[in-house]
Parts: sequence; structure tokens; C-alpha cells
Amino acid sequence: MKRVLSVIGEWVNPDGARHRTVPPMEAGLRPNRRLDEARELLPAGSHEPDDVVLTASGALFFSSGDTLFELPADGPARPVAVLGGEIGTLLPYGDGGEEGVVAAVEGVGLVTVHVTGATEPYCTDPAVTTCVTDATRLPDGSLLVTVGSLRESAAGWARALVRGDRSGRIVRVDGGAARVEAEGLPWPSGIEAVSATEVLVSLSLDHRIERRRTAALDGPGVPVVRNLPVYPGRLTATDDGCWVAAPYARNRFTELLLDEPELSAEMVESLAPEDWFVPRLRCTTPYTDTLQMGQLRVLGVIKPWAPPRSYGLVFRLDGSGRVAESAHSRADGVRHGVTGVASRDGRLVVAARGHRNLLQPQYTREGTVTP
Repeated sequence: MKRVLSVIGEWVNPDGARHRTVPPMEAGLRPNRRLDEARELLPAGSHEPDDVVLTASGALFFSSGDTLFELPADGPARPVAVLGGEIGTLLPYGDGGEEGVVAAVEGVGLVTVHVTGATEPYCTDPAVTTCVTDATRLPDGSLLVTVGSLRESAAGWARALVRGDRSGRIVRVDGGAARVEAEGLPWPSGIEAVSATEVLVSLSLDHRIERRRTAALDGPGVPVVRNLPVYPGRLTATDDGCWVAAPYARNRFTELLLDEPELSAEMVESLAPEDWFVPRLRCTTPYTDTLQMGQLRVLGVIKPWAPPRSYGLVFRLDGSGRVAESAHSRADGVRHGVTGVASRDGRLVVAARGHRNLLQPQYTREGTVTP
């Protein structure tokens, strides 16, 4: 009945109908080949990095499966610790003395991992044991953690997308105790403290990044960028703004499905999840996937401007919230599925989980390029 009334309302007043649109990638998001030209830091196919961090001393840590690795400047990746579940987001700690990371472990919670490999629980409250997507440290030492969904695990983003899941949370962790600060969010996928009183929050399913006061996280946020052509992910502050990892790019076919709830429900019920037409971290079978107009061209060559099933993108917001620069791997590339980004002292490292590698693009700063 609701669908019938919607159709009648659209027929009576066509201008009142609301349909999803995908804005073009322009201005600071103008496509380029920076990720395709970036240096690979790991042997091809050896790991599947989900997040990456740089500590104050310049040490590089990344997560892959249930293992935390350190990547020295002059050697292969060294396993630091094997934790009891899939490792998601990482948060560095230490100021040049004893260093390490706080890791979100699916099914376990937050775990402190010292550079020596020693581990200890940081917070195992049920509020942070599953689907933790990102974390940031506040000036008072407490953490703010984003939980993508109460109904899905960290791997359930696609299911949350087609079901319109809005059960995400922001949780404050202080002294091992967790307290829910905001809830009912559309898969919050990133959070970063940008001042003593404010944080930026990525709302993946709403294609928006907004600013929220730490004293009133459950209040309405102020949009910084909205209606992005991508689903934004983790955030990393740097001295010239904030870097944003974008794991998935929006496409018109998926938007059409989301406008038709009955069709989406039929897809979920009748097709295996790997066959759903939703964005992916990587597209391994482009010639057997469902196609869109313009995706496959003469002789089976996928053009750079084709509608993306998977995409590689990381971009930087400046202090005013403007997209200042970006690094892409377009539809015809393979360096897709960027799930993490780290930046410190002019060095930029990207975790391309879809490509199963760490990438180091050239870093642009005020017109100069640093390799």
C-alpha cells in the first residue's frame, strides 16, 4: 500500500518525487592516476591490509586478517601479534617512548598491542566487541569509537546498505568502561578529533561527513561535505587537513535498487551475497558480472570513465571542509578498495584492501610533490 501511495503521489506531483542521484567527481575529486602510479610496499598478494597507522617515531603498523604487522623501512613485514579475531581499525599510542597500537578485534573488543608483541585487553565491553569501524583519542585520554551497526558484523556493510540499516553508534571508552554517546546512525565508518571540542564523523550510508561537538555527540551534526559520490570511510587528521579513505564508489544501478525496496528484497532473498549488485572492494570477474550501460566496451576493455563496481580513492579535506586533493584508481584499474589511510610528516600510506597491498602515493603539499 505504501508503494502504491508513493506512485500515486509521484504521478500527481512529479516535482515532489525524491530519487537518489550520484554527483560527478569534480573539483578536488577530479579523477587521476595517483594510486595507479603509487609505490607498492608489500609483495603482491602477500597480505590483505585493512588499516594502517604511522606512530610518532615513524613506525608503520598494519592489520591483515587476525595479525598485526610492522613494516620496517629496510625489510619485509614482521608479524607483531596474532589476535583472536579479524582486526579492524588501528589507533597508535606513544610519543616516541614505548609505542604500540590499540586494535579493534572482531568478537573480542579493543586490545593494546605493544611494539614488543605483548598484548593486554583495553576494553571488552559488549558495546565495542563487534563492528568497530574507527576510533580516535580525545585530549582527556578517552577514546571515541564508531560502531557501524548493531545488527551486522564489520563484514556486513553490503547487507546494511540494502536494508537501510541505521543502528550505528558512537561509543566513548574511558578506563576500560564504554558508554553510548550517539545511536541510530547510518553506518558511521570514521571518526577523528579535529579540535579539543569537535570531531569529524563519516556517515557511510548517507554519503556525508559532518562535524559534531564532543560534549553533545547525540545532537545534530553540521555537514562538512554532503552527497558525496562515494561512501566515505576512516578519517585521519594531519597538519594540512584530514584524509578520508573511500572504500566504495556509488553507482547509478545500485541507487536504482535502493529506490526500489521490493527489488532489493528480492535480490537479497534470491541471490548469493557475492552476486548482489552493490559496490565491492575489488571486482575479480568483470566479464561475468552484471553490466551497466557503458561499463564494457569494444574488445572487452573497461574504460576509465565506466560506471564503477569497485574503485580506489583517498581524498583530503582542508581546514574549511573543501576537498583539496585526491588520489584515484579508476574503473579500469585494480588498486581498489581503500579501507585505511595514514599520514605523518609528509608521508602518505594507503591500505588498499581490495588490491591486497599498501600504497605510497606521492604527497602533494602547497604545490610541491614529495616522493
